[in-house]
Amino acid sequence: MAKKQSFADKAAKRKFVKNCPVCEQPINFIKYIKAERSEGGWKFRTANVGVCKCNHSEIYG
Repeated sequence: MAKKQSFADKAAKRKFVKNCPVCEQPINFIKYIKAERSEGGWKFRTANVGVCKCNHSEIYG
């Protein structure tokens, strides 16, 4: 049988937060999708990228 889990147990879980060593801001992980043209059509490359204040303009700009 499954273990009973209350709402308080779910709410007590903490998220993993990692800070940038350069700017000391929290790093948010996003899924970065890049469209590339190939000989047969389009390919989409995906990667999980950590974004903070330092590299925000590189990803979104």
